[in-house]
Amino acid sequence: MLAKLEIQPVSCRPPATTPASLTLREIYSMQRRILSGLAALAAALPLASHADVMEYSYAELGYVDTSLDTNGDDIDGNGFALRGSLAVNPNFFVFAGYQDLDFDFDVDASLLEVGGGGHWPLSDKIDLVGKVGIVKAEIDVGRFDDDDDGFLLGARVRGAVAPKFELEGGFDYRDIDVGDETTIVLEGRYFFIDNVAGGLSVAIGDDVTSLGLNVRMTF
Repeated sequence: MLAKLEIQPVSCRPPATTPASLTLREIYSMQRRILSGLAALAAALPLASHADVMEYSYAELGYVDTSLDTNGDDIDGNGFALRGSLAVNPNFFVFAGYQDLDFDFDVDASLLEVGGGGHWPLSDKIDLVGKVGIVKAEIDVGRFDDDDDGFLLGARVRGAVAPKFELEGGFDYRDIDVGDETTIVLEGRYFFIDNVAGGLSVAIGDDVTSLGLNVRMTF
């Protein structure tokens, strides 16, 4: 299956089911604690001006390196990722993302995401960001291919922690035909000039670990 572009990795097998001992309420509670902890951490850091880097209209090109844990064996893959976002009013935006990854053993995977979201200030320098979208995943294994559709829910805490430097963290939840996956995502970026930044992202799921490097242009 596929797990984040905010850029995310792709798994070539259905995910393991949620253990019976872990209820949906417990999963939601864990996600809320993660977001609360990130907000508390951001609030404790010396923050830069909100207007410096907190833009929601941008285009981004990145490289993704992914490792999948399949029945105890690691399958490595890499490829490119594209992301874009356009602010449609002061609090809402639309977004799109695409990943194309090549894995060991002649496995190719792609992920397309399109949706919308909103951001609301926790303070004048920290935003809570939410998004919802549709997902289309495709996996090719040799002569065989499989297409799956589903939806995406995501949440972030985003803040400017120093001049020209911002951090964000949260989770993405994807549910497609072959199963569902919750991925914890951490990102950081530094603006070398006013509207161009270099970034690093880490995404960790049940069976997937992904590292991304990217360049973002805001407008």
